[in-house]
Amino acid sequence: MQEGKFLDAHVFKKDFLWYFLGSSVPMILGFIKTPIFTRHFDKASFGELGIVSITYTFLGMIFFSWISSCLWRYYAKYREEGALVGLYSNLATLFLISCFFLSFFTVGWFVRSENELVKDLILFSFLQLVFNQLFMGYMVVVRLNGKSGYYTMFHGIKSVLGFLLALLLVFHYQQSIVALVSSLAVIDLAAMLVLAYLNPAGISLAIKEVRIVVIKQLLTYGGAGLILNISLLSIAYSDRYIIAWYYKLEEVGIYDQVSKIAQLSVLALITVYFNTINPRLLRRLETDFKAAEEELSVYMYPFLLIGVPIVFYLSLFSEELATVLLGPAFREAYLIMPFIFAATFLHGLSNFFELRLKFSNQLTRLGLIALLTAGLNVLLNLLLVGSFGYEWAARSTLISYVFMLILLLTTDSFIRKLPYKWIGEISKIIGVLLLQFLLYKTVIYITNLQLLGRISIGLLFLSMYFIIFKNSITSLKLPNN
Repeated sequence: MQEGKFLDAHVFKKDFLWYFLGSSVPMILGFIKTPIFTRHFDKASFGELGIVSITYTFLGMIFFSWISSCLWRYYAKYREEGALVGLYSNLATLFLISCFFLSFFTVGWFVRSENELVKDLILFSFLQLVFNQLFMGYMVVVRLNGKSGYYTMFHGIKSVLGFLLALLLVFHYQQSIVALVSSLAVIDLAAMLVLAYLNPAGISLAIKEVRIVVIKQLLTYGGAGLILNISLLSIAYSDRYIIAWYYKLEEVGIYDQVSKIAQLSVLALITVYFNTINPRLLRRLETDFKAAEEELSVYMYPFLLIGVPIVFYLSLFSEELATVLLGPAFREAYLIMPFIFAATFLHGLSNFFELRLKFSNQLTRLGLIALLTAGLNVLLNLLLVGSFGYEWAARSTLISYVFMLILLLTTDSFIRKLPYKWIGEISKIIGVLLLQFLLYKTVIYITNLQLLGRISIGLLFLSMYFIIFKNSITSLKLPNN
C-alpha cells in the first residue's frame, strides 16, 4: 500500500480513546460487581443464573444477532443507494418475527419450570434480551455513523445506572440474584425509550418499504452467518451445560464467574479495537475489497503487538487477580484464567480472517471451519471434563481455538500476503516474554514474594516491554479513510 494511503493515526487514536472510555466503564463495573456479588450470593445461585443466562445468550444469537450482522454487512451498500429506510424497515420486520418465536420458547420453559428462582430468571432474561438487542442494534447504526463520542457517553451512563440499580435492589430491597438481570432489563428499556425520543441516528421506518426480496437477501446472509455464530458461541459457552451434566450447579457457578471475569479482561480491549476500526474497515471491504485485504494485515499488526503482552501479563498474575476480583468460594478456579485469556485473544485474532471470508462470500467455508471447531470442543469437553474435572473445560476451549486458527491459516491464501518482517518482530516479542516468565518464576521460587512484590515485578516487566518495543509501538501507521 502506498504511503499516501496512510495517516498519522490521529483519527484512529481519537476513536480508540472514545471507545476505550466507553468500554472501560462497563469493564471497571464488571470488576467491581464480581467481588461484591460473589461475596453475597452462593455458588448454586450463580449456577442457576449461569444456565439461564447462557441459554438466552444462545437464543439471542439464534433470533437476533444475525440481524445486527446484516446491518454491519449492508449498511454501506444501502446508504450509497439512498435506501436505508428500506433496510431498517425490513430488519425491524425480522426483529418482530424473532420476538414472536422467542416468546413461544420462553412461555414453554416458564410453564414447565418448577423452581420459582428459575422462573423469575427466565422472565427477566427474556425481557432483558429483547430490550438489549434493540439497544445494541441501534448502537450499531450510531457507530456506523462515526458517532463514537455519543456511543461512549450513552453506553457508559447506561452501565453505571444498571450497576446502581442492581446494588439498590440487592442490598436495600433484599432481592435475590434475579436482581442482576431485572436491573439490566429496566435500564435497557429506559435506554430504548430515550433513544426512540432523541433518535440521534435518524432512523425511520416505513411499512411500504418491506419487501420479500430484501427479506430473502437478509435471511440468506444472516442464516449463513448464524451457523458460524452459533458454532463460535458453543465453543465459548456450551461447556457450562456439560459441567452441569457431570457435576453440581456449584461447579457451574464457579466456572461461569471465573470465565466471565477472565473473558471480560481481554474481550473489552478486543471490542474497543474492532469498534474503532470496523466503520472504516467494513466500508472498505464493501467498496474496495482488494485494498481492504491489505488494510486487514495492517490492522492485525498492532493487535498482536499490544494484545500478546496483555494476555501474558494477565496470565502471569491470575492468582492475584482472582484474590482481588472474586469471592473466597470462587478463587480456587484461578488456574483456568490463563487458558481463558489466551482463548479469548485467539478468538479476537480469528476475526480478521472471518471478516475477509465473509466479504469474499466464503461463508460456507467459514461455517464449516466453525462447525468442525465446535464439534471438537464438545467432544473434548465430554471426554475430559468428566474424567479430569471441570477445569479442563477451559483447556478444551483453548485447544479448540488453536485448532480453528490453524484451519483458517492453512486454508486461506491471505496468510501468505502478510509482511515477512512480522515474523522477526513477533519472535522477538515471544522471546522477551518467555525470558520475563522464567525470571519471574525464578524470583518467586527463591524469595516467595507476596502480592505487593509480585505487582512491582509485573510493572517493571511491563515498563521493560514498552522500552524494548517503543519504536514499534509509536511508529504504527494505520489506513486512511
